[in-house]
Formats: sequence, structure tokens, C-alpha cells
Amino acid sequence: SEPDAGAIEMLTGMGFSKPHAVKALRETNGDVERAADWLMSRMDQLDTMDVDEPAAAAPAAPAAPAVSHNPKYELQAFISHIGPNTSCGHYVCHIKKDGRWALFNDRKVAVSEEPPLDLGFVYIYKSIE
Repeated sequence: SEPDAGAIEMLTGMGFSKPHAVKALRETNGDVERAADWLMSRMDQLDTMDVDEPAAAAPAAPAAPAVSHNPKYELQAFISHIGPNTSCGHYVCHIKKDGRWALFNDRKVAVSEEPPLDLGFVYIYKSIE
């Protein structure tokens, strides 16, 4: 059966194809966070991955014991835009190092005391498991 449409939409919104999203959700029992992690950990295999369901189910091997997987992530960087619109203005990057935020603006780097976390276009996270 098809996984939840909202979960598929969330993964396709991240740039994954619908067949890959469906496969990842099936592999992770419909858990969107685990499915995203599953896909990202297989980025180099996606082009060659078999995304079709098997036509006839072969006798199943005994199921492996369930492993709890609760990934945790920490924001490391984000890219934001300064200007009236995306056609006019400038993109900058904030990067967190040693617990402090720095603003990278072309050749200038400065400490950022209050980074505009809500204004990012792209957010970069690091797994902290």
C-alpha cells in the first residue's frame, strides 16, 4: 500500500523523487524523519536503486530485532539574503563554530551576536548522535 501522502509530499519537497520517497517510507515504517535520514545516507546509490516493489513476495527471512533510531541534529550554518527581493541584494552565510556564530559576507567575517535564524533560505545540520 502507498505510504501517507503528506509524508511523500514532505520528502519530495526536499528534492527526492516520489519513487524514492515511497521506498524510504516503506523501509522505515512510514517515519518521515527516519526516511529522510535513510535517503540522505544513500545519496550515492539513489540513481541505481531499485524502487519497485517486488512482484511476488519471497519467503521472508526472520525479522531482525527492531533498532530504535531517533536521530538528533544541531544547526551548524544557514544562508540568508539581505535585500528587498531575490533579484536584488546579497546572500550571506552564518556558521556556528565553538558555540559562537560568525557572519561570512564576501571577504568580511564578523562575530554575529544575534543571527537571524528565522530568515534562512538554506539550513545545514550536523548529526549529533
